[in-house]
Amino acid sequence: MNNNKKNKLRILHLRASNFYGGPERQLHFHAKYAKDENVDVVISSFLENSQTPEFITIILNDNIETHTFDVASAYDRSAVKKIKEYLCENNIDILCTHDYRTHFYGMFATKNIKTKWIAFSRGMTKENLKIKIFTYFEKFIIKKADHLVAVSESQKQKLIAQAVSENKITTIHNAIDISLVDNINPLSLKERFDFPHDSIVAISGGRFSEEKGQIDFVKAAEIAIEKNKYLRFVLFGDGPDVEKIKKYIHEKNLVTYIICPGFEKNILGYLKDADMLVNPSLSEGLPNIVLEAMASQIPVIATNVGGLPEIIDSGNNGILVPSENSRVLADTLLTLASDLQVQDKYKKNARQTIIDSFNFKSQNNKLINLYTQIAD
Repeated sequence: MNNNKKNKLRILHLRASNFYGGPERQLHFHAKYAKDENVDVVISSFLENSQTPEFITIILNDNIETHTFDVASAYDRSAVKKIKEYLCENNIDILCTHDYRTHFYGMFATKNIKTKWIAFSRGMTKENLKIKIFTYFEKFIIKKADHLVAVSESQKQKLIAQAVSENKITTIHNAIDISLVDNINPLSLKERFDFPHDSIVAISGGRFSEEKGQIDFVKAAEIAIEKNKYLRFVLFGDGPDVEKIKKYIHEKNLVTYIICPGFEKNILGYLKDADMLVNPSLSEGLPNIVLEAMASQIPVIATNVGGLPEIIDSGNNGILVPSENSRVLADTLLTLASDLQVQDKYKKNARQTIIDSFNFKSQNNKLINLYTQIAD
């Protein structure tokens, strides 16, 4: 620990992102809640083409300390030197990295200095060849971190399977600020997409890439629509698979029933107007949108993968279904859409689950305890 900061730890979180999505919201509210504790949390990212990342701008509005590293491109090697200089000059006790790009920088930037390094493991995407290569090497890079945080027990087991020592891993689940969810006004899905007033609307939200399972969701929706013409589906998000999904919808003449409107900044508002959320992933860490839906009392159907069984007690606060099984997902959609009593049960129990087990106060305490442990 730095001598002039014995009583107050300095923590730098580094995230390579522009969007204000689930991981960015986790950093935002951790920094907000940490203000009341004996730590200084700084949120940082990269300034590319003189453009401040959107999530940094949002966090700044909450009077949270931020920093951006000016780089020429996403893979500018000078970033390592700039990060190392910042760590030393600002008495940073711990650098926390949150994606394959920042893990690489973290390994080199903390070499031969006093700053410790914690790598957060949230799950991996396979959206293109370059990212597949980086995520392959990431498995070896993160082993060199002083400690790792897994966002679910499932993710921890994946790290152990990659030969990461178990005593170097701490599971700290994602969390939700209930007050944030409660203060957001619903936005009408039926008005925006001109759905009939008596429609039953199911939504999903996430990057359109292979592991997110959108094609399985669309095929399930196709089956369900044959039996219930009141159903409508909105798949929010963008990514490499979006055009393939749209093509399938068009070829099957489903454009009236299934909409892919792209990335949505105000997804929480639309989520609160939905009749149900579907999370059809093939693999997951601990998806924020599921936590947000449960906090908003929106019934959830999710695949039984990753950290989802750690959130959902199937039949009690939501429903788990096998991944890559459109027929079962379709049957589950139809059953839930027609059973108002079960919906009410899930709404009540899901919100209580978030209040009891996935709140920021609990998450914050675990993170601060870990910082203290690693810095000593």
